[in-house]
Amino acid sequence: MQPLYTRCLRCGRSLKDHKSKSRGYGPECWQKVKHAIPPQGPPLTETRSIENIFNVNAVYDSIRVRVSSHSCPSCGTLLGSAEVHSYDHEDGLNLRGFLRPQWVYLSCPRCGVDIALHKLTRDGCGDLCKHYRQVSIAEALRV
Repeated sequence: MQPLYTRCLRCGRSLKDHKSKSRGYGPECWQKVKHAIPPQGPPLTETRSIENIFNVNAVYDSIRVRVSSHSCPSCGTLLGSAEVHSYDHEDGLNLRGFLRPQWVYLSCPRCGVDIALHKLTRDGCGDLCKHYRQVSIAEALRV
């Protein structure tokens, strides 16, 4: 069963209709992001371009610790036990342990929603910073 979202994954506004809640985006934001969403979702973890698994684990642990005080924008659960994931993405972050830039996201342990790291940080979050984000991407990646 697919989780229902309460807030738009792009702008953070409340979602009203069932279709928007099931896809995680309101109608306006959906028009802006639907072309960028892969048809089958992100590649599986096993297809990442890992150079050194020990560095990857250290980076993931660092990210998890630094965003542990944040809560899921969909259900409100603290993200201290969230799983950190990434996949190869040309606009991603250059992380230690990977051969290619990575798109980093966390999976909420309660509702299962995937939350991009940049949505939990000050970098590029606009007006929502004062409500949700307290750590910058640079701080989250400091190992």
